[in-house]
Amino acid sequence: SSVSGIFFMGLEDQVLAFADCAVNPSPTAEQLATSAYVSAMTAKSFGLEPRIALLSYSSGDSGKGESVDLVKEALKIAKEKYPELNIDGPMQ
Repeated sequence: SSVSGIFFMGLEDQVLAFADCAVNPSPTAEQLATSAYVSAMTAKSFGLEPRIALLSYSSGDSGKGESVDLVKEALKIAKEKYPELNIDGPMQ
């Protein structure tokens, strides 16, 4: 079990939710996947339809590195554990 945070940014034409921007400096792939799921459920509870982007300095396979691999693993975990999520990544 771990803690994560979420904040909402209300724009004129949409509401964006940002998850775990300040709580976990080095989350594991499992923590990222779980945070994505919990944040999506939080967004749904506010009447939003979540579309999840796992952010990185890479989009798809454009970059290489440990953090890109971590995001790719988080995406794989999230898709396996939470197939109902509309999720993609890594993306800039």
